[in-house]
Amino acid sequence: MTPSLADLHTLSELFDWRVAQSPQTEAYQAYNPGTEQWDRLSWQAVDAQVARHAAALASLGLRRGERIGLLLPNGLNAVCLDQAALRRACVPVPMHALDNPNSIAYILADSDASLLVLQTEAQWASIASVGLALPALRQVVVVQPGSTPLAAPPGTVPLCSLADWLARGDALNGAVPSQPPQAEDLAALVYTSGTTGKPKGVMLTHRNVLSNVQACVQRVQARDSDVFLSFLPLSHTFERTAGYYLPVAVGASVAFARSTQQLMQDFQSVRPTVLVSVPRIFERVHAGFETRLAGHPLTTRLARAAQDIGWQRFAAAQGMTDALGQPTPPPGPLARLAWPLLEHLVARRLQAGFGGRLRLAVSGGRPALACRGALLQQPGRAHCPGLWHDRIVARDRRQHAGGQPPRHRRPAAAGPGSAHCRQP
Repeated sequence: MTPSLADLHTLSELFDWRVAQSPQTEAYQAYNPGTEQWDRLSWQAVDAQVARHAAALASLGLRRGERIGLLLPNGLNAVCLDQAALRRACVPVPMHALDNPNSIAYILADSDASLLVLQTEAQWASIASVGLALPALRQVVVVQPGSTPLAAPPGTVPLCSLADWLARGDALNGAVPSQPPQAEDLAALVYTSGTTGKPKGVMLTHRNVLSNVQACVQRVQARDSDVFLSFLPLSHTFERTAGYYLPVAVGASVAFARSTQQLMQDFQSVRPTVLVSVPRIFERVHAGFETRLAGHPLTTRLARAAQDIGWQRFAAAQGMTDALGQPTPPPGPLARLAWPLLEHLVARRLQAGFGGRLRLAVSGGRPALACRGALLQQPGRAHCPGLWHDRIVARDRRQHAGGQPPRHRRPAAAGPGSAHCRQP
């Protein structure tokens, strides 16, 4: 019998299950600067790349539980290395591609990383110049080597290009012993930003993360026809869960944004249907919207009406309650009559800035203001502020957010305006 999502126990099982479920459907889109087009890869094609990366890991003789540092931007390389590490029961240590060398060196030392994969040789030179001892590090792999051959001074960590490293795995001719993970094995060491001291590694097991993914499938109505636009760092658990593993679970496609500077252009070319973001992005959109309204009283009145009615439509559809615990009523007759015009004049124009197809927006972190959420409301579209990844599942409904914690989470003590839950 074909297993279901509920039958899976590890993230590597999740990926293999997805490949078996929809091998030829689109999995990822990546921008190709040479052709100025978006390359599209199927789940089967990505699986073949993951197998190559897993063989390369096997060529290093890495054992179960060994740490693999990933200092890469969002993209296919990051996905393939992450999946290969999970397949070999190793532990990915994702790091922010723009983090400073001192922080990266500390994380590599603290995690006892055996392998580091990064984008350029200059990045490694900066990390090595910190002078921190990295006794566990056995290999550094450079994705984009320069024009000169890679060479490490005698007695230092060996360097090689990604192409050469993959060739070592190819030389095994498929003779790679199986090394699958267990549910309680670590699936990632995700380090905090270090704003209150040294970065701290959060130990997340396959069971931890997969339970969150399964909960997201229940709460976030993602579909196999959806297109996500990935731009939040994969070094953050929120993006890893909602923007990476969730699309695997539902069979949706993920396009990797070129950069934050080109994000608005990518919205227009990719035209995503799902946006996984943080309040700061919505706040930028809201600030621009408010700027355009300044000095236009009539337009401002129309925009405020669209916000109010849009939010009331959404809150009523979600069964949300007010501060007194009373259900939010649907808009009245006059509001229902006004909505088609307001939708045309306000909501659809704002939607066009996101590509015109956005139907679901997920905001992680503190809740976005109600007026900002209301800007995105259209028929069949939902905005889910406050949906979180590990600790905070849903903000308090009174703070205009998205529902109750999933069934398998146990509520825990929380401060005002948030709901904290313990996961499996």
